[in-house]
Amino acid sequence: MRNPAPIHKTPSFEPIRGSAISTRLEPHQTVNTSSGIMDDVTFIRLPEVKAVTGLSKTSLYALIKEKSFPAPVRLGPRAVAWVKSEIRQWAVERVQASRSAA
Repeated sequence: MRNPAPIHKTPSFEPIRGSAISTRLEPHQTVNTSSGIMDDVTFIRLPEVKAVTGLSKTSLYALIKEKSFPAPVRLGPRAVAWVKSEIRQWAVERVQASRSAA
């Protein structure tokens, strides 16, 4: 007889010591500190950012340095990712700027 699939419980939220945010979060979630509401956050890695924007890694990091593109979020000692909604918003603003200039 096959064992039934394990039941996954909703993770408990515990305080993080020494942090301004008092909620332990899953990697895809964040706390809107102004209202305390949980928002879904999706991280995307560099290849997807390049595909969405059509820009090279060098161009992206130059724009980040100029504060013209959203900075990545550090996920670990050697891993970064971008917040998908921020990249989408940047793209929308680029389209609007392009259309209004014409």
